[in-house]
Amino acid sequence: MKRILLPTDFSNISINAIKYAVSLYKESKCEFFVLNVYRVPYATNEELMENDAQQLAIVEAEMFDASKKSLKELVTSLGKNENHVFHTISDYNFFINSVKQAAKDKDIELIVMGTKGATGAKEIFLGSNTGDVLMKTDCNVIAVPENSVYKAPKEIVFPTDFKLRYELKDLAPLIELAQTNQSTLRILHFSQDGQLSQEQEGNKQILNSYLEELEHTFHTLTNIDFEEALNCFVQSRGNIDMIAMISGHYNFFQRLFFRPKVMELSFHTQIPLYVLHHKE
Repeated sequence: MKRILLPTDFSNISINAIKYAVSLYKESKCEFFVLNVYRVPYATNEELMENDAQQLAIVEAEMFDASKKSLKELVTSLGKNENHVFHTISDYNFFINSVKQAAKDKDIELIVMGTKGATGAKEIFLGSNTGDVLMKTDCNVIAVPENSVYKAPKEIVFPTDFKLRYELKDLAPLIELAQTNQSTLRILHFSQDGQLSQEQEGNKQILNSYLEELEHTFHTLTNIDFEEALNCFVQSRGNIDMIAMISGHYNFFQRLFFRPKVMELSFHTQIPLYVLHHKE
């Protein structure tokens, strides 16, 4: 049974991501852990600690009760699916600490969370919470942009430079997802000259062997900016439903999702990103 963590602050963005996860795995047996992390606002906390520690405890208890009530209502609103079991977690903590602890305690294999698209030149696509989860946990992550509308992933693009030696254990969750949804994988290679070294060719063949049971195609784009190339490829296909990446591709990873936003990339607005952790 899959064990999936669903963080929520009860915003439309986080609830949309939860509904996406429930729909994506509707045919799979899953245990979902719906997590709400809360804290007394800093200014209020400082004031109460100085003047009335007992009142602070009362405020925390009220927040806990409100969190539990809202989580129960949220789970009820998701409807019934005999394949799914839901658990709720209310935690007074810092967000990333709570997520890491829940992932460890509940043996989580996947985290699905919403993310707000960048809106200004100094912002980054994924946001600090999603970025922290990607970089500070060992779990695979699906980041669902706020404008995503659920659609079964029939076509998934997989960017690569073929410099990473793939392991089947890293790709297994993606392969399973693609098999369940009869997805086609589009492996997109970026290169200055289109040529592969002997090592890259070997890694490509390894990847090809892992995907032999899936419909998949290889594509190469040369002499073009990486971000722009991915954007153009997604736009030209017109039916890409998910982008999947291996976190070991840190060059791609950092450039695409953790640098200041310098151009408007349309795939950022609605296509979920599935990040699979490369296990050393």
